Amino acid sequence: MIAFFAVFVSGHVPQYDGCDHNCCHPPHDPTTSQVAYLKNSGGVEYDLHELKGEPLDFNVVFKKDYDPSTFSIYAGCGGCASSMPFNWDPPLSQPLGLANNYPPAEFEPFTQHAYYELLPECEACRQVLPSQLVNCSSHHVSVRLIVHDNATEDIVWGAVVGCEGLECERFTALELLSFPIYVIRNHGPTWNDAAWTLPVIAVLVPVLMAIVCWVWWEGWLVVYVPIAPSHPRMLARAFPGTPWAELKAVCWVQSPRLFLYALATWAIIVDLFETFVHFGIATQTAPAGSTGYTIFWFWYGIKWVLFFCVALPWMWAREVPESMWRNYHWQLVCAWDDGLGIFSPFWAHGFWSIAEILLGLASFFIGAGFYVYPACITIAGLVRLVNWARGPDRPRSECKSTIYISAETDDTDCGYVSSVGDPPGLFLS
Repeated sequence: MIAFFAVFVSGHVPQYDGCDHNCCHPPHDPTTSQVAYLKNSGGVEYDLHELKGEPLDFNVVFKKDYDPSTFSIYAGCGGCASSMPFNWDPPLSQPLGLANNYPPAEFEPFTQHAYYELLPECEACRQVLPSQLVNCSSHHVSVRLIVHDNATEDIVWGAVVGCEGLECERFTALELLSFPIYVIRNHGPTWNDAAWTLPVIAVLVPVLMAIVCWVWWEGWLVVYVPIAPSHPRMLARAFPGTPWAELKAVCWVQSPRLFLYALATWAIIVDLFETFVHFGIATQTAPAGSTGYTIFWFWYGIKWVLFFCVALPWMWAREVPESMWRNYHWQLVCAWDDGLGIFSPFWAHGFWSIAEILLGLASFFIGAGFYVYPACITIAGLVRLVNWARGPDRPRSECKSTIYISAETDDTDCGYVSSVGDPPGLFLS
């Protein structure tokens, strides 16, 4: 999700590692929007020839509104390593002019963190021009920050290079796949300093799911599919107070696909909670007027769509027996158990496996569910596709219920109702 929108709206390729002496060489050329997350003195640098005579666009962002008198920012000729060996150069230009006060913080919608900018908003203030490098005696050009001795805390900041706009926002396939890692790192020590939220949420969500499943879906039966003549929910009306596991005419068979749905649901709910918690953390700093909030709510809503894309198939597989969706002839009605109704066999049909597989593969590139969601829904779709393709003529899985009325039994005391208020009928097995 994050990666999808980052391609279109101010997306910077992040860099965290591989920086000798706190000096990063960006992985892409200077025309690609990139950001290196750093702490204290350091920066980003290019070899001078990599600019190819073009201006270098840059910006600097901060985690907090640090005192500007405790650091200086340089952009131009010279390397950026923070210690003397190798390619360190003393500043070969004057420090950039900084404002005394920060403007209001901005909200980053894709990794949910607030940041401050300090450089003036003008093109000349955020560019290194070729004319400034004509007499450069170094092999490098850099954007660097040097912390002064009067600093009382670590300065966490980001060095941004590359122009703003769609033409500079480019991600490789591997970088798109890495977005969940970027999110986790920015939520943790890289920026928000709240790495504890993910493991805590990951543990609490199963507790919440267990309560919901016990109240609505009879607990452990959430990973079982029914073998029955009709909807188990309808059959349950014929035997008020009878536990679903003991319903006559229903055989519950454990399903690996439903277990995969449960894992995928857990992962996307964890993602939703984790995202919202860090949204709350960022809102304590970034004011409501930040433009990032509009983008955030748009793609956060789509994450909810992804949640329903796994929660609903899980429900339908649990509520609609295979015999019903295999023999179903679709018709344009809107009844509870027909046509476009919520429990219609149409929604449980095997051909939806194709949509599941495509959704699962696409989810790898949109940063949803920390890899668990896309992996589980893709595998579940493949299992569902194989089940559909194999057809009904195959050995039946072993039934765990001892009260199931089998086809070899003459006992027909297993009626069910067709609608609310009707007397129980007879199911002739």
